[in-house]
Amino acid sequence: MDTLEEKRRKLRELRERRKLNHVPFSAGPNDDLASHLLNTEHLHLTKQIEMVNISTQTEEPVELEVESRSIECFPAILTYEQAVQTDPVHFPQETDVHVLEVSSGSDEEDGNSEIELESPQLDSADTLVRSVESHVIENQALTVGVKSFSLLEALDKTKAALTQKQLQNTEHYRISHRLGPENDDLGEDIETKCVWVDYYSELVLVVCQDSYKSSQEPSICSSRVSIYKFSTGELVDTVVFRGQAILRGKFVRRKRSTVTSAILTSYNGKTILYETRGTTDSNGSLLIDRNLIVRNFHHYPAFALWQHHIDPPRALVGSTDGTISDLDVLKMEVYQNADVGTQFKILPVSSSSLLLSDDDAPHQLSGFRLQLDKQSRYDETAVKSLVTMPQDPTIIYAGCEDGGIYKINTNSVSSGVLRIDTNNNGFTPKTAGDTEDIFHSLPITGLCRCAGAPNLLLSYGMDWECKLWDVLNNELLATIEVDYPVINSEWLSEEDNYFVFILTPVALTVYNPMVTLEPSESGVLYWRTNERPKEIFSVEVSHFEEFTYFTSVTVLKENERCYALLGGDNIRQACVLMNTQI
Repeated sequence: MDTLEEKRRKLRELRERRKLNHVPFSAGPNDDLASHLLNTEHLHLTKQIEMVNISTQTEEPVELEVESRSIECFPAILTYEQAVQTDPVHFPQETDVHVLEVSSGSDEEDGNSEIELESPQLDSADTLVRSVESHVIENQALTVGVKSFSLLEALDKTKAALTQKQLQNTEHYRISHRLGPENDDLGEDIETKCVWVDYYSELVLVVCQDSYKSSQEPSICSSRVSIYKFSTGELVDTVVFRGQAILRGKFVRRKRSTVTSAILTSYNGKTILYETRGTTDSNGSLLIDRNLIVRNFHHYPAFALWQHHIDPPRALVGSTDGTISDLDVLKMEVYQNADVGTQFKILPVSSSSLLLSDDDAPHQLSGFRLQLDKQSRYDETAVKSLVTMPQDPTIIYAGCEDGGIYKINTNSVSSGVLRIDTNNNGFTPKTAGDTEDIFHSLPITGLCRCAGAPNLLLSYGMDWECKLWDVLNNELLATIEVDYPVINSEWLSEEDNYFVFILTPVALTVYNPMVTLEPSESGVLYWRTNERPKEIFSVEVSHFEEFTYFTSVTVLKENERCYALLGGDNIRQACVLMNTQI
């Protein structure tokens, strides 16, 4: 009897405990989660149904079979085999039998108490939870020299697949040979980049910069200037400038001279005359004599370098503070001329003068006035490129960092200072539009005079555009848009055919500008555009194992063949023989 009383007492406690369990809120008729858990009408759940019997013994143990498990062994909350049940399950109160049946029709069946459980289809493998630690950034410095994942993916040669267009491009060029040493002895921590190449009289001038890979900021440890013979790749001479950043290098074009001369410009404003000549010793062996003359005409980075006179050789050098120097190369000093200014500084138009200027300016000047408004916000005019035209060497076209192309008359220089003309000395192209960016919207990277095409000027910049101008007739002829900032651009004339070479970090693309020359009755030459510039072919960086991206190019003709000398993030340069037949 004591055992029977103990069983009855436990049964009463169980019923009282169940009275306290209310129906959970999530089991309401409007709850989506409970409806989803109780809904078994999904056809894709095809696992075997498992039946669980729950019973409570109320009689004498001698009369009934003794259950081996007591009621405390059953949990108050039922769980699926591979899922977690978060809400308590309510058991309806029954005197003798407690039934909870989950079936497709939700109908109660007579007989023994049963619970039908359907296990959802889940993966048999246990779900692994990965611990993620937060990446803490305490440094507020800007990111320099880090390539994005997208760029690395775009430049990944292993994923490159040749398309039909790429196969057609390979028919227009082939790699003829390479310049530079095969093995780089600079060390693993040094990265070399070719910043400039030039060609003249079968010789090639190469300017490379060496920098540390591990440095957080751009730090150039040295620069090397090398001279090669183009046809054979033979190294003639090389000079290493430790602790200096050489920016530009160009051969000095001279007639009837046995001395090979080149002008170099540096980041700290130095201008260097680099000369070599061949001599023989007493045994008849060939020797190379070297001479370096260093001058400091500028105090800011000198990116602009242009030889505008051959006999005697004279060159224009411009820096980012707006200073322009006309240098006598033979004497390596500022050219002396009382009629024109030979060393002066370009100043932007002041905001006050623009406000006080007349508003009755011609309509075509409105775009240039907006350009002047943008340029007047700066204290200096950062010159990035200089070009002169053969018909008037006293006129200088300066491409600047604000995206403007300013026409400068050196006859107007007084006291070493020249302010930008509000009329731009007549160079305000009518077809450039009335927008704020009448020239370029981002810094100009260079200007190119079109040899063999009079009055044409090529400009290119960081705004992914290359523009062709008729400076005499004050017109914008064509605009070529590319997919990346333009590093360099060159013009090539072959009889009646013209070609524009545009270099971006990923490709060298050749275009036909689709322009024709039409003389007028007055004798003035006019250029006309028939249609938009047409792309002929492209030389992609993915075809070069030594390059990840391009940095420099020069286009040349030797032995009636057209070559492109390409430089990139390597100490070597690639010579590409091109077929420009349209």
